[in-house]
Amino acid sequence: MWGASSLIGAVTGDDEVDFGAPAPATAAAPATAAAVSDGPCSPGEGDQSSGEGVIAALEHRYYLLRDGVAVRELMATDAPLPDAATIQLGIDSVPLGTTHCLEVTAIGPNTYSAQITEIRPDRRNEFKQRITTTTGPDGRVMIRSIEEVRG
Repeated sequence: MWGASSLIGAVTGDDEVDFGAPAPATAAAPATAAAVSDGPCSPGEGDQSSGEGVIAALEHRYYLLRDGVAVRELMATDAPLPDAATIQLGIDSVPLGTTHCLEVTAIGPNTYSAQITEIRPDRRNEFKQRITTTTGPDGRVMIRSIEEVRG
């Protein structure tokens, strides 16, 4: 979710998530039966009542539902993030059977550090992101931005 979407995918040099790019590889490690998306490293389906909840929902919809429209619905309409079709391209580039782990930490008002560990059938990828949220007039928390954290 974002250990934690790519949360979602690779991040481009201009700090915007590129949902269509293949994820960067890190040290290869075999997936284990304990590393499942509904296991202890996944916060479940998430919700839109908090920043942590909406980030968990984003990762759940990306890795388990594999639905670009559902992912985009969690983002503010004016957020400078990809459209649903582009998100779907990124989802489709992730092999079936990929699981993820997510760690989210509040680092400021409406600002979170997310670490996503993506466990593909053939390798592991790790992503660190700074995610900001906003609350809409209806009280639902939405994703406002996703930036890569390097180093």
